[in-house]
Amino acid sequence: MAIGRAADNTLALEHPSVSRWHARLQPQADGHWQLHDLGSKNGSFRDGVRVAAPIALDTATWLRFGDIYAEFAPLSVADAELAERRQRARCDRATALTQGLAQVGGLDDLLGASLDAVVELAQAERGLLVLAEPQGPRIAASHGTGPLPLQHSLPGSEGALHRALRDGQATVAHDVGGVPWLAERASVCAAGLRTLLCLPLRDGAHVLGAIYADSRRAGSAIGALDMQLLEAFCERAALWIAARQALRDTGAEQGAGPA
Repeated sequence: MAIGRAADNTLALEHPSVSRWHARLQPQADGHWQLHDLGSKNGSFRDGVRVAAPIALDTATWLRFGDIYAEFAPLSVADAELAERRQRARCDRATALTQGLAQVGGLDDLLGASLDAVVELAQAERGLLVLAEPQGPRIAASHGTGPLPLQHSLPGSEGALHRALRDGQATVAHDVGGVPWLAERASVCAAGLRTLLCLPLRDGAHVLGAIYADSRRAGSAIGALDMQLLEAFCERAALWIAARQALRDTGAEQGAGPA
């Protein structure tokens, strides 16, 4: 299976970060697949690690071609039908959660509702919503953490939050031990994390903050559709948060939000 920006690829990805002939998935005699990068400019990645040589794909895994994410998962017909039903249910739930933001009044409640929704959609155990403020990042909401001093982040979250707040860069890892910059962090190892997700909250080019979620248990992989739903939710949440912040600053927090 050829992957790239050119229209004659089996999987054509029309995105400027993807090379015309970017990568290839090659079936193997044992029934597994192998990923080959074809000298692409922006690289092919498996679970956040750049592919320098052909690599076997023998389990469900997270791939990235340039800036485009994709889930690789061997599926039977029954598995595919079940996955389709689950995807429809997740789309419906994400839509309901997004629409629910319009019913939330104050800024603090909105921050909590936004975090709770991301933790649910990511099937995570705990999470933080951090706002970028002039005096430095501030934890504005937490989920599943118990009592948490607002000046302290969760063990294992610092690196991903730094990337989101500084660079506006998302992080998703299903096998944290397989992502070098995460596996090398003592806090990640000590926390025993299995899954980690961190998404920036953007108002245009301005990063308002970030939502972080993680889990110590093995769970369902965050697929391409899940990532799209999460990113779309965070985009909408950021608009509401920016509007609520503006209303708070003018003393009219209960006013209307974005259209």
